[in-house]
Parts: sequence; structure tokens; C-alpha cells
Amino acid sequence: MKLPPLNALRVFLVAAEHHSFTKAGETLHLTQGAVSRHIQTLEAHYGLPLFVRQARGLTLTPEGVALFPAVRDAFSRIEAASEAISRRSRELRVKASPSIASRWVLPRFTQFRNRYPELMVSLVTVTGFDPNFKSREYDISFQACETQEPGLIYHRLRGARFVPVASPALFKDKPRPTIEQFLDYPLLHPSHEDQFWSQWFALSGMNPGSSIEAYAFDTLDLAITAASRGMGITLAEESMIADDLANGSLVQLSDVALVTSWAYYLIYPQELATLPSVIAFRDWALSEFSDSPPPQATL
Repeated sequence: MKLPPLNALRVFLVAAEHHSFTKAGETLHLTQGAVSRHIQTLEAHYGLPLFVRQARGLTLTPEGVALFPAVRDAFSRIEAASEAISRRSRELRVKASPSIASRWVLPRFTQFRNRYPELMVSLVTVTGFDPNFKSREYDISFQACETQEPGLIYHRLRGARFVPVASPALFKDKPRPTIEQFLDYPLLHPSHEDQFWSQWFALSGMNPGSSIEAYAFDTLDLAITAASRGMGITLAEESMIADDLANGSLVQLSDVALVTSWAYYLIYPQELATLPSVIAFRDWALSEFSDSPPPQATL
């Protein structure tokens, strides 16, 4: 059976709720005559009356009683879905590691909020990565990775380069140490898993032996913070220490940089590529964090 007109169903719903064509018209900003015509259209569609006109107002016929809950439920679901879609266009959930969140995003986040005050952004800080976004806990992600998964769009931001840094307070009145003297100080490891110090020493032409004692941290940010407080020397990712070098809380001890095989990316599912909030955040992030020119916006 052909479906009845949506507008007529909407008028029926409001009239049934108010038991009045007059009040339905006031609610929908229609004349009483327009309300009556919509109801007549609906009754003609079904071939049955839906209302009984009485002195005290309207009552539903048995057919109207049967139709009312189905129409009410349908419009409630449409309204809920519409609100979700509208809210979805205004909200964005961004995932970043604690280090990227504290060292990249938060120091510049006010700029984004000032540019897009209508967007509500939630920042999710977790170290794990759902490569297929199956959890749907976030819409767009900053991620350091080597491989790319199907179904996702990857925007390369920059490669990862690690240089040795420490607080000037670590050396007090002594001159800054040479590479050979690094082992005289506590070494702070920015990862429990990656052997960055061994790789860096090999790159610098020094063989410190089979094992390097280092205090390991869960995140880059923790290792950098520990170094800035005079706990030792760490290998810091260059893009995360510009402010520390500028304010003097850290000094770079060598120009030798360890370049890893992975890079930082901004990642999101292909199905979200045309979402205005994703486009806005993508363009901002590429302009702020990429070492390559950002693409033109495609709103």
C-alpha cells in the first residue's frame, strides 16, 4: 500500500495529541482550515474516518486509535535520528596519545576553538590504537605507525626524529657532556620497548657495550618532563620540545638525530571524510603539525 503524505501524518499526530484542530494549527502555525484539509487527505487515503468531531473536541475512531501509536513512534524515531545527525555534525572525538595531546594539541587547541567555536571537541587520550575504528570511541586519530590499514585515510604529518636533551641544571657548573660522557649521567628511555638509546649510540659512532642502563617511561612526555626536572638525559622527539628549548628548560646535547622507520599521521575512516567537523579539524591539524603544505579545503 502506498504510504500517506508525511505532512498529513504530522498534522494527525499533533491533532490527536491536543484533541483539537485549532490547537494543532497553533502548534504547527497552520490555519484550522489547513489542518482540516490535511486530515481529510489522510482519511481519503485510508478510506476511513480517523476523528469523531464532538462538542468538547475530537476523539479518535478505532482506526485513529490504531494509527496513533505507530505515527507517534515513527516521528519520535525520526526526531531522535535527526538530532543525532545534527549533533554528529557539531561534535568531534579526537584520539591522541598522552604525549601528542600534551605536547601538540593542548598548547594550540585554543586556536582551533577560536576558529570553530560551534564545534564541540572531545579529546580521548589513550595509548592503544584501534586500526579499524571499530570501537567508534573516536572519529579522528593522531597516530605514530609504520603500516596503513584499508578503509582509513592517512595524512602524513611528519617523521619521528629523536635527539638527546637534558636540563641545564643536570650539569650545574660543569660543561655539557660529550657523547662519550653521556654514560656518566642517568639515561632516560622514552619507551619500555624500543631500543632508542642503543640505536642512537650506534648512529653516533659509539659502542657503549652490550647493555645500556636507562630508566624507562611509559610515554615520551613523561621522559621529557623527567629530563626537564634534572633527572637525566633523554632522547626526545624534536617536534615535542620546541617550547622547552625556547624557554631554556632543556638543552640539546648533540645534532645527531635518530630517524625512526615510523611517522606521525592523522587518520580517520573513509566514511567520515566529508563530515564538516572532520574536514575542519583535518585542515587545522595539517596546517599546525605537518612538515608539508596542507591540502586545499574541500567543504
